[in-house]
Amino acid sequence: MSMEIHVLSDKKLPSASAWQNAIEAEGYDLVLDPEAEFDLMNGFMPATLRGAPSGFEGYHDDVQEVMEAYADMPYFQSCPAWSHVLSLRWGGVFHEALSACMAAVAYAKATGGVIYEPQAGRALTLDEARELVHEFETLAR
Repeated sequence: MSMEIHVLSDKKLPSASAWQNAIEAEGYDLVLDPEAEFDLMNGFMPATLRGAPSGFEGYHDDVQEVMEAYADMPYFQSCPAWSHVLSLRWGGVFHEALSACMAAVAYAKATGGVIYEPQAGRALTLDEARELVHEFETLAR
């Protein structure tokens, strides 16, 4: 089963290194593959989580398509007209879920965006998303 989250924002980070800086600013032990082409990201984004291989799928999706896909959800009935969306997806692998959530928190913080979790049908504040990361980290121990 595939899961996803979306980071909606008015700006896009310029590079994977800017994203990596944001991840480090959050204090997460997640390292994106420096060879990955961020601008063309359209599939698996290799990463290292706590020294072990990990990653997640990443896409620069069309913001209008995402907003239309979730138009019946309460958040999207009154949300701002965001300019960009970064969609992160993963399968049932726990470390990929943790990696994607860490990456989403950092991206949202760096861009002033919000994280939309379709499974819960709501937008998460940064504090709520950080708490989700913390819960995943607790389960991983």
